[in-house]
Amino acid sequence: MSGLQVSIGDILADQREGAAARLGATAADIRTARDSGFDPQDVMTLRQASAARAVLLVFRCPNLAARSLHGLLPAKTAVTTAKSGSSGAVTSTSGLLMVSDYDIMSAWRQEGAGFRKIPITAATPGAKYGAWLPEARELVQALNRSLVTKIQHGAQDDWLDAERNRGVKPEDLFLAFRLGVPALLEGPAALERFYRQDRLFWPYLPNGRHSGAAN
Repeated sequence: MSGLQVSIGDILADQREGAAARLGATAADIRTARDSGFDPQDVMTLRQASAARAVLLVFRCPNLAARSLHGLLPAKTAVTTAKSGSSGAVTSTSGLLMVSDYDIMSAWRQEGAGFRKIPITAATPGAKYGAWLPEARELVQALNRSLVTKIQHGAQDDWLDAERNRGVKPEDLFLAFRLGVPALLEGPAALERFYRQDRLFWPYLPNGRHSGAAN
């Protein structure tokens, strides 16, 4: 048909949406995936898990183009420093092609009228690598058993190395799951408002850098 252009990425994304719908993803899950770059099945998984476990989960979104590659490529590993391109993919130093991963920012468990931080980081303050506390390990392992694109590393908020922590940038897009309700947040200012409405500790300075402070 003249003038009709459908990319391979569009076809792959449509296939992912169909597969997710057959597993129970809702129309709202699929819309959220389109807007965030997440896989629609993973939106469903995180929405359901945040409700069932009474937790609040905050992520920085991958490149929007990544949604056509979830399930086809493994997630970008924690040791890969190269940034994902406009395709949503990145190549490791060994030549492995990977999809842009989900960067978890923070996790919180509902307690009474508020939320308690679940630190997802090395038990040694400021260390990039190291064993996590049992609560964090159990949560991420449980999520990864169902996620198409697995969580690859700890939470950015909890890495207290102010010099090496990338902080938050104006172009960042975030997706939060608050007790089963997803919220798309455009930019650090929107994320900060989201944190403050539930009195969550905000660790970033006005310039976007991490303050180095813990909750």
